[in-house]
Amino acid sequence: MPLRPEPREPADVDDDRTRELLEDAETGWYGDSAFFGAMAHCPELFDHIVAAFESFGQGANVDTELLELMRIKVAETHQCAYCATVRTLEVRDAVAPKEDAVFGEIDPEGLSRREYLAVSLAEGLSTDPHRLSDDFFAELGEEFTEQEVVELLLFGSLEIGLDRFCIALELQPTDESAYPDDVEYPLENPRPKTF
Repeated sequence: MPLRPEPREPADVDDDRTRELLEDAETGWYGDSAFFGAMAHCPELFDHIVAAFESFGQGANVDTELLELMRIKVAETHQCAYCATVRTLEVRDAVAPKEDAVFGEIDPEGLSRREYLAVSLAEGLSTDPHRLSDDFFAELGEEFTEQEVVELLLFGSLEIGLDRFCIALELQPTDESAYPDDVEYPLENPRPKTF
């Protein structure tokens, strides 16, 4: 038995819903099923977490591209090799030209004002949420509604927790995906190898 739980494969699960979600992860989401496969050990929780993920990005200003920029900043900040390597396929091409502005010191010139604030929020939540000032929230309020600010906070917080989940498991992309299957923890390179 491995020391850390291994991601489950669709063929290894009895639950139809879990199998369906794992199969979807192979071609959708990130184009890799390792993350979902790790959660599949707890089918009911897994189903609820996927439903929560599907709820984000439905508003006018909080779109999937914005959330992806936050996600990769959280991954870099926590040095999660898996999360910094995989990309949300739906927005991968649109986000790729902005990655240089997200990795390392955030570059406000490479992002829209909304993107800059959302990525800064992701970094602040990841490093020291006690230092998120009233002035910063006033800046957020100039670009986002209260509902959208709460959505950004919830998304960033969920990503932080799930990054730590992936780090604890030292999660690797699957052999079947287009990603390298030998990512190193902790992530040392702010620009990880991608496909």
